[in-house]
Amino acid sequence: MQDTSHQFAGRPVPFPVLILGVGNILLSDEGVGVRVVEELKKRPLPEGVEVVDGATRAMELIDIIRGREKVIIIDALDAEAEPGAVFKFGVEQLVETRKMSVSVHDIGVHEALFLLNLTAELPGDIVFYGIQPGSLELHEGLSGPVEAAAGKVLELVLQDLRNIAPTGELNA
Repeated sequence: MQDTSHQFAGRPVPFPVLILGVGNILLSDEGVGVRVVEELKKRPLPEGVEVVDGATRAMELIDIIRGREKVIIIDALDAEAEPGAVFKFGVEQLVETRKMSVSVHDIGVHEALFLLNLTAELPGDIVFYGIQPGSLELHEGLSGPVEAAAGKVLELVLQDLRNIAPTGELNA
């Protein structure tokens, strides 16, 4: 088996590619990122790819993201669009979608990326998939349009991975 470990700031980073799903599964469509990574974990993936359920892990997201070469983030995104609308963009556009939160209790992906940028530790390749939620009610499970969008994003992420690793191995 190939050694896929890398070093970042003196600590091992075993997987250069991170797929991170975030959200709260107790608030229906808010948990779409977590639901997508749950499905990804059932699929064969190239070596060097780590799939993480980031849930609502707050400050811990900084250490999860730090030291990676490529990060794919999946989350609910309120863009005031039709439920299930899918958005894909890079870190520059992600920064434009939300201002930095001043509350430590409300830290999430945006804030983690902001802080990593401040310390010059932001990965060079970040892709964000946002899915417009339809329901944020206290309920486990996705609404119909968001469940369909989750399947679409799952396929898009798998395509991204094929583009990284056309022969099944990462070009690290």
